[in-house]
Amino acid sequence: MPLTLTFTRHRDDKRDELRPRDAAPVHVRRGAPDGRPLPEGCKPRFTLAADPAGVTPLAVVVRQDGHLAVLTPDHEHLAELRLPPRKKRWRPSYEIHLPDGTVLRGREGTMPSQLLCLVQLPFVLLYLVALAFSDSPAGATKAPVRTAWERPGALFGRATLTESARGRFRVRGDKLDHRVAYAQAIAKYWER
Repeated sequence: MPLTLTFTRHRDDKRDELRPRDAAPVHVRRGAPDGRPLPEGCKPRFTLAADPAGVTPLAVVVRQDGHLAVLTPDHEHLAELRLPPRKKRWRPSYEIHLPDGTVLRGREGTMPSQLLCLVQLPFVLLYLVALAFSDSPAGATKAPVRTAWERPGALFGRATLTESARGRFRVRGDKLDHRVAYAQAIAKYWER
C-alpha cells in the first residue's frame, strides 16, 4: 500500500516552514544555499532544507527558461513547475512536469468544493448581514475551496497532490517526489 505524506505550510517571522506529520520540519529559505554553485542560466528562487540555516539542502528551486525548476543539491532535475499568470483570477491552473513526461495539472476550486461553497453561501450572507449590524470588523473572508493536482483527462482518478481549504497538503502514493510537492506548496504562495 503506498504511503501518504501530509504536511502543512506555516509562516513564522518572515520564514516559511513545512511541517510533515510524524517527521522533522522542512525549512524554506530565499535564494540558493551558501557556497553552492548553480547551473548556468539559473536564477535562484528558494531552497528547501532540513535545517533552518540551509546547510543541508533537500532541493533548490530556480527560475530557468521562464519556469521554475526543482533541482536536487547535485543539480539533478526533479520537476518543472508552471504557475498561472498573475492576472488569472478565476480557477488558476498550476502544472507540474515530471522528467518522465508526466504532467499533473491542478486547478483551484474542485467541483465538490465549489458545490460546498454554493451550499454555504446563504449562511455566509446571513453572517455578513449580522456583521453589518454589529460593531465587529469583518476580517478577510475566502471561499473554502481546495486544489487538486491530477493527470489531465482523468475524470475520476485520484489526485496525486491536494491542498485543502485549511492549507493542508496531501501527497498520495509514490507518484510524486516529496521535494516537488514541498516546492509546489511554497511556489504557489511565493511566486504569484
